[in-house]
Amino acid sequence: MDVKEYFRLMRETSDVIDTIILDTIRERIPEGSLRDLILDLPLKRANSGKPKSRPAMFRWAYESCGGSDWRTYKNVGAALEMLNLSTYVLNYVLDDKGGEKPKQQRNNECMSAMILRELAQSLLLSCRQRLPPKDLSSIDDRLSEINLFTSGYGQYLDGNLLRTVDENYLETYLRRCEGLTGKFMQNAVEIGALCTDAPPEWIRSLGEFGRHYGIVVQMMNDLGDYLPQKTGKHSVGRVHQDQFSDLKHGCITYPAYLVLKNGSSDECASIERVRGNLTASEDDCLAITKAFIRVDGVQEMKRLALIHTREAKKHLHTLPQSIARDCLSTALRIARSNKFYEALRGFSDE
Repeated sequence: MDVKEYFRLMRETSDVIDTIILDTIRERIPEGSLRDLILDLPLKRANSGKPKSRPAMFRWAYESCGGSDWRTYKNVGAALEMLNLSTYVLNYVLDDKGGEKPKQQRNNECMSAMILRELAQSLLLSCRQRLPPKDLSSIDDRLSEINLFTSGYGQYLDGNLLRTVDENYLETYLRRCEGLTGKFMQNAVEIGALCTDAPPEWIRSLGEFGRHYGIVVQMMNDLGDYLPQKTGKHSVGRVHQDQFSDLKHGCITYPAYLVLKNGSSDECASIERVRGNLTASEDDCLAITKAFIRVDGVQEMKRLALIHTREAKKHLHTLPQSIARDCLSTALRIARSNKFYEALRGFSDE
């Protein structure tokens, strides 16, 4: 599929969804400091111009199951992205993104996350006249499952179990990736399918596609955490996210695991100096990036990601060929080529 067309469709979808989200917040929340607080992240993401994957996954799942006008259910797609925003805000609180915050700020961000979640629910309920009660209930169940895994189970594994390396490390890491992002993508595409008359086997196949795709997305997000803010000519910064944040908060994601498993004693010592240290030196962080490259960490992450990519693609074959299915397949290219791979190549060439 033409990549330009893929991103054009993503941006087209994002523009519609961003407008709904911003209008909903402005309509439902009285003007003032609370509205400003809640608008902070949605405005930054809308103004960034970057296309958003979850609304696009919802749209393409809908269209791949024969849906003819996804805008009929645009508020369902907006509910998914509103819920995604709530998980991001909560994650910033739990992980102290941008450094430790005063208690009042943490409280305010928790309130913002809760309100965004309620606004997501209200967007879904606005579709009561368009969806049969059974389908509406099934979609609501999936929104609840996103909350359970993304803000619950996945965060628990992230904050409690990925603190040490043992014989079950890889299994725990993949369950955490599934919880944080895999389950979200699984439910997002299943919700898209539920807005059509798709047979159960198509819904199940799309769900498995989304679960494996989401695991890959989380792995690539973890990879990006191990890049300096700028590497050569490449900027790898992400909204509201500090590089090496996971390790500084004590979480051993797969890049750090690979260095601990295959690195020298000095390289492992760099990991230990950064782990749990919010003021870790830039030199130690750079040493970890260099160690990760030296132990062929990029190739190992790509190898693991491609296992899940192949599983995801296999499940797409259940659906009839269409432009939307091609878009879903194109999304899997992230495992073979992305800006983090390019930035690491540039860094290794310096």
